[in-house]
Amino acid sequence: MKTSIIILSIILLNMASIFSQTELQTREVAGNFRTVWEVLWGSDNHLWITERFGRISRLNPQTGETYPLITIADVFENGERGLLGMDLHPDFENNPYVYVAYNYGSTNQNTRVRIVRYTYNGSSLSEPLILLDDIKGWWNHNGARIRIDNELKLWFTMGDAADISLPQKTDNVNGKLCRMNLDGSVPDDNPFPGSYVWSYGHRNQQGLVLVGDNIYTSEHGASVHDEINLIHKGRNYGWPNVEGFCETASEKIFCEQNNVVEPILSLYPNYTLAIAGMDYYNHDLIPEWKNSLLITALKTELVVIAKLNEAGDKVIESFEMFKNQFGRLRDICVSPDGRVYIATSNQDGRGSNTFRNTMDKIIEISPKGSSSIFDDTENFIISPNPTSDYITISFSNKGLQPFVADKVQIFDMLGMEVISTPSASQPPTGEGNLRIDVSHLPAGVYFIKINCSNGACSTIEKFVKQL
Repeated sequence: MKTSIIILSIILLNMASIFSQTELQTREVAGNFRTVWEVLWGSDNHLWITERFGRISRLNPQTGETYPLITIADVFENGERGLLGMDLHPDFENNPYVYVAYNYGSTNQNTRVRIVRYTYNGSSLSEPLILLDDIKGWWNHNGARIRIDNELKLWFTMGDAADISLPQKTDNVNGKLCRMNLDGSVPDDNPFPGSYVWSYGHRNQQGLVLVGDNIYTSEHGASVHDEINLIHKGRNYGWPNVEGFCETASEKIFCEQNNVVEPILSLYPNYTLAIAGMDYYNHDLIPEWKNSLLITALKTELVVIAKLNEAGDKVIESFEMFKNQFGRLRDICVSPDGRVYIATSNQDGRGSNTFRNTMDKIIEISPKGSSSIFDDTENFIISPNPTSDYITISFSNKGLQPFVADKVQIFDMLGMEVISTPSASQPPTGEGNLRIDVSHLPAGVYFIKINCSNGACSTIEKFVKQL
C-alpha cells in the first residue's frame, strides 16, 4: 500500500501541466540580501525579512525600498546558524511586537537558540525581551520557524541539534514542535504538563503553517523522505527510528509500539529536496493553487505545490515549479491578494554553479499582466475600527475617477476568505456606504479586499475584530 502511495507521489510531482492554465510572471522585488531566512507579509502591507547574519528589515513590495530595523549584535552566524524565524503579533497595530528565534554562542559546544520579543517604534526595533533561551543548538538542525495563532499562542519548531538521542525525549524541546504563551510561559492545555512540547520525533522542521485547526510542518529528511506532516497534539512523528512512511520491518514495529503519525506527503524514497519554508494558498488570483501548501526547496532549487483535500488532512496531488530558475529557495509567503513571494538562499555557497554565492533576492509571482492592488488614494474608510459586531465601509474617491464597488471580500490572517458580499452599485460620484455584519467572526485581524468592476479601484484595508 505504501509503495503505491510513493509511486503515486512521484507521478503527481511530475504532472505540472495543470498549472499552465494561468500564465505566471515573476518580478524581482529587491536584491542585495545576504542569506535571507524568513520572509512574511506584515499587516502594514510590507514584507518583513530576516537575514541570517542578524538583520531584520521591512520591504515595500511595490517600490523595492528596504528599511533596515535592527542588526542583532549577539547573533552567531556560522554554518546553518544565525537569525532564523520571525513572526509579528496578530494585532500589530496595537501590539507592535516582533518575535524572532536566533542562535547565540561562539562554538559548536556552546551554541544555543533563544526566542526574543522586540518592540517596533515605526522605524526600528528595540526593547528585547527574552522569552526562552538556553535551547541546545548546533552548526545545523536548529529549526526554527515561528508562528502566532489567533488565540495568541506562539508555535515554534526546534531541530534535533544533530543529536538523534533528543527527538524521542519529551523533557526537552529539541526535535519538537512547541507551543508557548506570548509571555514565555507554558500553556495549561499543552499535552505534557509544564512542557512547551506539542509533538515530538522530528528531525529539522523549517516550515510551519497554521490553517484553521490544522497545523502543517515541512521537515528535512536525512538522505531520503522529506516530509510534510499534519500535526496532532502529543503525537510521535518517528525520527530517528522512522523516515517517511512506516515501511521497513523495524519501522513498522516502532510505529505500532509508539503510535507514530505518518506524513501526509513524503518526498522522495531515493533522495531529498531539502524542503524549507512553507505557506498556505487559498486565493482566486491563481485558481489552480487554491487550497494548497507552497513549499520551497534548497537542494533542488524549486517550489512544491501540494494540493489538499477539503478537510486538509490529505495531499491529493503535488507538483514542482520554478526548478533552477532562481537557485536555492529558503522561504515563501502569500499576500492577502494572492501574490506569492519567494526568498532565495544562494549566499551560503551551497547551490548550483549558476547561482552560487550570488546575493539573495525576493521574487514576486503573479498572473501575467496583473498589477498591484495597493494604492494611496484612501478611497475607503472602515468604521468602527476596532469593532465587535459590524463595520461600515464608506466610499469616497475624493474627486478621482468614478468607480463601482461591486464585490467585497474579507480574509483572515491566513488568507482564508471568511466573507464575500456584492455591494450595491455606487453612484457615479463614487460616494456611498456598505454595512457588513462581522459579529460571528472570531477576534483577530482581518483584511478587506474591495473590487471595482470598472477597474478604477482595487484595494485592501484592515480592521480588528474584538470579542
